[in-house]
Amino acid sequence: MTSYHESGLIITLPDKEHFSFQDCHGYKTLSGQNLKEMDFGWWRDDTLWLIEIKEYANLTSNEQLPAHLLDNFVNKATDSLLMLASLWAETNHGLKLAPCLPPQIHKFPKRLKLFFILKIDKVIFKSQIIHLKDALKNRLRGRLILFDVKHVSLVDHLTAIKCNLPIAIED
Repeated sequence: MTSYHESGLIITLPDKEHFSFQDCHGYKTLSGQNLKEMDFGWWRDDTLWLIEIKEYANLTSNEQLPAHLLDNFVNKATDSLLMLASLWAETNHGLKLAPCLPPQIHKFPKRLKLFFILKIDKVIFKSQIIHLKDALKNRLRGRLILFDVKHVSLVDHLTAIKCNLPIAIED
């Protein structure tokens, strides 16, 4: 098992069943090309999960989630799907990604899930998450159709933990 510390959370993933683009040499060679990546990819139950975690635990109840968050999530999802598509299409740069990705995902998976997790401490932001999730699904709609993505989630960290994702709160 490998544990990552990300945005005040610990995510523990099985060896040889996960990846992080930022640790991938093939991704690093694309540095400066205006590509964004989701934090983790995880192969579980014949499904590729792409996971993004953001921390907003320090927001006060008078503040709101940042306006740029939607664009950030859309860009990260789009670019991550495009990088994976380059692997599946066996382009030169796609093949450079292959060594750091689990072999199970070198071919297009039967199921793909996008999972966005916000670490928040105020219940008041849960209603904002619902609106953000709807906007995210709407903005990603065409991309989701092209990649046969049937599941997009945007949840707070406590909900993710209750869903049995391998996440814990960092001490």
